[in-house]
Amino acid sequence: MLKNKMNCSALCIALMTATGVSVAQAGESGVYIGLNGGQAVARKYCDRVTTCEDTDTTVRGEVGLQFNPNWAAEMGYTSFGTLFDGQDNNVSAKQDASAWTLSAVGTIPLGASFGLFGRAGVARYNLSNSGTVQGVAVESKHAIKPYFGAGAKLDLGPDWMLRAEYQLYTDISGVNGTKDNVHAVYAGGAYRF
Repeated sequence: MLKNKMNCSALCIALMTATGVSVAQAGESGVYIGLNGGQAVARKYCDRVTTCEDTDTTVRGEVGLQFNPNWAAEMGYTSFGTLFDGQDNNVSAKQDASAWTLSAVGTIPLGASFGLFGRAGVARYNLSNSGTVQGVAVESKHAIKPYFGAGAKLDLGPDWMLRAEYQLYTDISGVNGTKDNVHAVYAGGAYRF
């Protein structure tokens, strides 16, 4: 699955290159939209569950406002897919998760077209739980928690940029009430207006 995402990213780069997009210094301010795909995992969710899956495809979309070359603000929506799908003598449950996010993004330019960035923000999690744990029905939950990210970007002209990023979503509740961090890796692009 991750191989397909990497192939898709490579195809996007090739298409943009083939259409004559040149690498140049990007605009210093303005609005942009982005779309990213990757993989999310909640590593502790499957502890002590016999048959369990804690990894799924994740997609993320965002709208950003670039204030200057170093600072931006983003609002986004993330679908984590199914973070827990477990079956054993005590558990027969599933959790689909998503989040609305708001973050500040700081960038350190390393040349005319490349940069490293970090983000800090808040996420409103929506946890859609179904099934039972020890015979008790699990409930869906909502919470607001901090999240963080770090990555690299490559400007492909004044309008397009490619990004790769690691994000950490903190303290998401599992179906049995325990909390875990969701780790996600993304590759994608953004278009500036």
